[in-house]
Amino acid sequence: MTRSPFRFYLLTLLLLLVSGAIIVCVFVLIVDPYGVYGIVRRDHFNAVKPGLTRYQSQIKQELALRLRPQFIILGNSRAEIGFDPRASAFAPLGGAGYNLAIPGTGLATSASQFAQLLQAGVKPRTVIVGMEFIDFLNPVAALPARAATAAAPAPARGRAFWRFDTLFSLASIRDAAHTLRIQHDGEAATLSSDGFNPLLEYGAYVRHDGYHKLFRQRAQENAVSFKRKSKSGLATEDLLALRTFLLAMAATQADIKLVIYPYHAQILAMFESAGLWPLFEAWKHQVVLEVDAVKKQNPSASISVTDFSGFGPYNCEPIPTQQQRHASTRWYWEAGHFKKALGDIVMQRVMTQKDSAPDDGQFGMPLTSATLTANRDRIAAERSACMGAQPEMFEFSKKLFEKSLEDAPIRR
Repeated sequence: MTRSPFRFYLLTLLLLLVSGAIIVCVFVLIVDPYGVYGIVRRDHFNAVKPGLTRYQSQIKQELALRLRPQFIILGNSRAEIGFDPRASAFAPLGGAGYNLAIPGTGLATSASQFAQLLQAGVKPRTVIVGMEFIDFLNPVAALPARAATAAAPAPARGRAFWRFDTLFSLASIRDAAHTLRIQHDGEAATLSSDGFNPLLEYGAYVRHDGYHKLFRQRAQENAVSFKRKSKSGLATEDLLALRTFLLAMAATQADIKLVIYPYHAQILAMFESAGLWPLFEAWKHQVVLEVDAVKKQNPSASISVTDFSGFGPYNCEPIPTQQQRHASTRWYWEAGHFKKALGDIVMQRVMTQKDSAPDDGQFGMPLTSATLTANRDRIAAERSACMGAQPEMFEFSKKLFEKSLEDAPIRR
């Protein structure tokens, strides 16, 4: 029988394809851009990992399961950027911690992450949950069925799929090559081995554009979002989800610490201008009621709520003007995201909570049914002082919601 003249060609092609696939996999395995393999970890080679742009929840969950943390941090980008598991406040816990916060997610994601840890036999002794007011608001109008279907997220892929895709794909090769490039880049987007995002890339933004532009741009984005929120009431299903989540955590005897984020005063001024302030107050009250209800069902539950919102010295940090292009801020990147420096203070207050006021006022006020009124009075007093110091910030917030200026550029 005559041997096919294409046989050698096809065998060579197959060998090249297999060899290429093996080389790709070995390259990704060794560089390990997502930190899931741990075969090689060398300074100046692959120790610095890039920020996650895909499979964020899956990869973080995988790393947390491997670490089996004693404490975890849940929430959205505010928590991922602000709360460092290596902060000194956590030293007394005597164990490793992991920041599971995922940007752009809400309470449902946090509850799912916690449930997955429990299923794997991991029971953190302390759970810190960043509480996002915006997540508990209804949209102005329900999306049409067709639009809602189009906007629905794609179904979650199984573990085998995402593990394969992060090992053998063009995206994984690109991320591996990027990992090699950022080892000496002090302003690259990175993620620490315990899930913390130091937001180093913002250093380049503020150096190029200044903090004024960063605050202004984020304020305009937030204004668009706030205008889409209903002022008629809180989302009942989200409150029920909060209670269910609290009951699940309390059942494990974990020390649960709910943290109301330290929003910059600009965002609180925008809550006022958007007509959302009454709901903000009602939300805090409802969170306290949900905690009380869970404690009634589970008297041994350890749950605290600490309110870091307000117009105090930290929250009312001056925003550099357009002329102060090279001026810096100490506590905030922009109104929505606080820096690690402030996050460390928040965690210190949360982990060593006292009934008495700290030296710098009630930044981090324990919130209970008995302190709700005092908390409102505290915020009102802080607002007066902040408005006296930065009247232009409140005026700017009002302009963002003036109907005639909705689509116009904001100047001051």
